[in-house]
Amino acid sequence: MTRSRTIAPLILLIIALGTQGCAWFDNQTTYFNTYYNMNRVMGEVKDEFNFQDENKRNKPRVLVPAMDSLRLGTALPKNTSYQFLRAFVIERAKLQPVATKVDSILIKGSKVVANHPKSKYIEGSLYLMAEAYFMRSEWVPSQQKCIELVERYADGDYSPDAHLLLAKDYLMQKKMTQGKQTLSRAIDVAWYKDRYDILSEAYRIQAEMAIEDGVLDKAVNPYKQAIAQCEDGEQRARWQVDVASIYYRLGEYALAEQAFKKVFDETPDALAEFEALLYRGASLVRLGKYDEAEKIFNDLDANKNFSEWNSFIEAERLALVRMRSESPKDATLIAMERSADTSFVGRPELMAQSFQKGMGLFKQGDYHEAMKYFAKAKVIRTPVYDVANKYFTLLKQWDEQQKKIRSVEQMLVIDTTFKDSLSRRRSSEYFTLGRIHENLENPDSAMFYYQHAYDSTSQSDPDRGRYLFSQARLLRDKDPDRADSLFEIVAERWPKSEFAREASTNLGFSADGGVDDAAELYRSGNSFRMVKDYAYASRQYMTIVEKFPENDYAAKSLYAMGWMYERDLKMNDSALYYYGLLLEKYPRSRYARDIHASVEYALAKLNGVEVSDSTLLRDLDQDLLDKAKAGEQNVLQQLIKNNQNALQVTGPNLNLPSIPGLTPGGSVNDMLQNQLKNAGARLPGSPVDSNQVAPIPKKP
Repeated sequence: MTRSRTIAPLILLIIALGTQGCAWFDNQTTYFNTYYNMNRVMGEVKDEFNFQDENKRNKPRVLVPAMDSLRLGTALPKNTSYQFLRAFVIERAKLQPVATKVDSILIKGSKVVANHPKSKYIEGSLYLMAEAYFMRSEWVPSQQKCIELVERYADGDYSPDAHLLLAKDYLMQKKMTQGKQTLSRAIDVAWYKDRYDILSEAYRIQAEMAIEDGVLDKAVNPYKQAIAQCEDGEQRARWQVDVASIYYRLGEYALAEQAFKKVFDETPDALAEFEALLYRGASLVRLGKYDEAEKIFNDLDANKNFSEWNSFIEAERLALVRMRSESPKDATLIAMERSADTSFVGRPELMAQSFQKGMGLFKQGDYHEAMKYFAKAKVIRTPVYDVANKYFTLLKQWDEQQKKIRSVEQMLVIDTTFKDSLSRRRSSEYFTLGRIHENLENPDSAMFYYQHAYDSTSQSDPDRGRYLFSQARLLRDKDPDRADSLFEIVAERWPKSEFAREASTNLGFSADGGVDDAAELYRSGNSFRMVKDYAYASRQYMTIVEKFPENDYAAKSLYAMGWMYERDLKMNDSALYYYGLLLEKYPRSRYARDIHASVEYALAKLNGVEVSDSTLLRDLDQDLLDKAKAGEQNVLQQLIKNNQNALQVTGPNLNLPSIPGLTPGGSVNDMLQNQLKNAGARLPGSPVDSNQVAPIPKKP
């Protein structure tokens, strides 16, 4: 009995030792045969991508001021991805040299999970596989591995990393709500595990999203909360630099200068100290405090601890000289630039300065000089590479487009045989130039060239719809009423064009909807007139007269027609025709009353008849007539002056348009000419007979 009691624990001990021995053996074989190689290969891949230097931050950052300030206050459209996320995508050309190694990680990880499910390296293998999928831009498989890791090892060492990577996976798939929730969870887990590297990365992502959302407070508040909670003075200093950097990037230089100064309330390491001093000096430069900034740069230059970062100091000195001189062609500045280009070849901080100078020249309108500096700023990958490359490419297109337009204009002067086709081609080139200006964020210049493209081509050019649609698109936010008018023209004039559907959608028209009432027709006519499409404007106005003769807009439309021919087209005979039609059809309307005296005066001048003041005033408002008779000469003189300028004719032999549909003797022309005869009979020395009356031609 005693022997059996002694043997039982011994058997359990042997079983336990055997089990532990098997687990130990499994772990060792897993590590040396598979997991070690996975880690080694991943290290090689990251070295190839230069991720280690980026993550360790063993050198100062290159900060470019005010690059993000234009985003502030303009939230992203729906279903739009954040621009900063593009930095997470590994380009195909960059991935290709290490593609085999990334595949190897996935293969080895699969072996660990399948063959050693109880080893302690499952968690690490899952994370390495998730990273590998992320490098291949396969967000869903990466997401699945992260979820698997988080569910199995919620308190594991890789849990903060997996939460952060999972948040990135969601964001890359435009699952913004899930991404932001997971990012918040990653911050909680990182605090719990004291993973300040994960916290810094998560806060940076939150800040970038807030910047692109146009909300400054949300960009800096997470860092401020973290500083208040953290007990590590060195880490607080790093986060304080991050806060100041956000202000600096957004062009909030006063806030940035104060925030960089607060870094020294903590215990910064050498890197944080250098960044705080360097960019505090840069902020002072932007605030115009050049002497204070120069003293900081001199102190940094004299400090031997920062000698390896001299190129950063020289870059900010260039900015100081540039801001002081206020002339991009200053001799001292040019000499400094040449010296820096020779001494610090290919340094990102110097390229950032080239970019800033290029932007200054661009804003001054010196595009050719700006192009040179943008070319210097895009030699290698830097924080300004994408923007510099964009502006360089667009300015290059701008230059080529100018040459094309000059070439077409010369051809128009030399040979007018193909004038119509050359005019269309020139309009197309104007439109392309407008698109370039729109991409350069010059909306006024873009609108100018869109309008020029529309005005300089023929009425039959089918591309006019595109030119007009582009104008409407630019005006959509600034002047929605005018934009709607232009969209309406596109939808009606070019109903089968590729732009008609979008124009109708912007107007809220249904598939079979259209303009069918007098008010809308009148607004449509005004819109066509505004873009100088007078034929369609006339059609809309006359449709009102024909379809809605009892509507107030009918008289208004005839008045608008007369005004259009008089003031816009300078066709006074046609103007008289429509004014006469207004007097005939709507003699009691206020529009008829407004032009009655003007028409009389025009007919008198046309027929060489002098008209007395009483004739001009006869049919006007009694109130105004009473004032004139009472001796208020200024009223009378102003009235006569207005009437004299209302219609200008070029000579006494112009033909007077007829009004069709009226019986002889009953036309408004006869009525007005009879009035003129009567007026002439009352004036001594003014013989008037039927031979002096101009013949009545056909309708224009």
